[in-house]
Amino acid sequence: MDAQNDDIKTLQSRIKSQEEEILTLREELVSTAVDMQKQKRELELTVENLKLAQSQLVQSEKMASVGVLTAGIAHELNNPINFMSGNVHPLQRDLEEVFALLEKYELTISKNDLGSYFTELHELKNEMDFSYLIQEISSLLKGIEEGAHRSSEIIKGLRSFSRLDDEASQIYDIHEGIDSSLVLLQNKIIDKKIVVRKDYGDFEGVECFPSKLNQVIMNILTNSVQAMEADRGELFIQTVSSALGIKIIIKDNGKGMQPDVKEHIFDPFFTTKEVGQGTGLGLSISYGIIEKHNGNIDVISEPGKGTEFIISLPRRQSNLST
Repeated sequence: MDAQNDDIKTLQSRIKSQEEEILTLREELVSTAVDMQKQKRELELTVENLKLAQSQLVQSEKMASVGVLTAGIAHELNNPINFMSGNVHPLQRDLEEVFALLEKYELTISKNDLGSYFTELHELKNEMDFSYLIQEISSLLKGIEEGAHRSSEIIKGLRSFSRLDDEASQIYDIHEGIDSSLVLLQNKIIDKKIVVRKDYGDFEGVECFPSKLNQVIMNILTNSVQAMEADRGELFIQTVSSALGIKIIIKDNGKGMQPDVKEHIFDPFFTTKEVGQGTGLGLSISYGIIEKHNGNIDVISEPGKGTEFIISLPRRQSNLST
């Protein structure tokens, strides 16, 4: 009997020692999660400061200067964001293994009817509200993962905003670009039962950087689709040609824009979407692309009457280069 009691005490001591090691590991993991959360907040603050700097530059219409600024900041932010993104999943995996081990201990204690020997540990678990602690850790990790993903999307937009074009200019059929964009948006168009009407002019291609012009068309079409209600949406796309150049007209019957919103739609980071739903860079990037093509974008919009984007481009470029 004494030998059995000694074995039990030895087992109890060993398990208690392992429990302490696990608790120490958990504290270290929680500390790491807290540190990553702090980094996330610092990144968010950096992005907010960037938004202020961007806005000031846009007000002075120095889009090229904005490109230089964003290129540098995007480069500096990329490493810490990659660090966050790369560490979240391993941390989640480690915690899952720790929790699985703790659960195994619980099962072993219950199976061998050893609960009376671990009263102190059970009381400690109740004091720290262990089940809530697990949920909180999972919630923290999820928030860090979402923040890292959001930051990565912003960095992608910044890179696109500041990157010099790396392709050669060429004569391009813009109707092909419009049709390709509509194909990519087909699911959203079908889901909302949007009626698409096209009226293409009869003219040859336009000299441009095709991928960049496609990016502009996609951005505007996406905004138009998102602005329209299901079963009531109508999207009208027209191209016209004149001696001065060509125009691409994209008009929707969506909710339209208030004057104060319309005034800022080309500002970097300006968005009316909910947090996490958009970076606010799409139209500012589009503005820069069309400006580089020696063209311009006009916007006509009223609340409740939809929005019309008019892209004007010269047919040929005399100084278009990468």
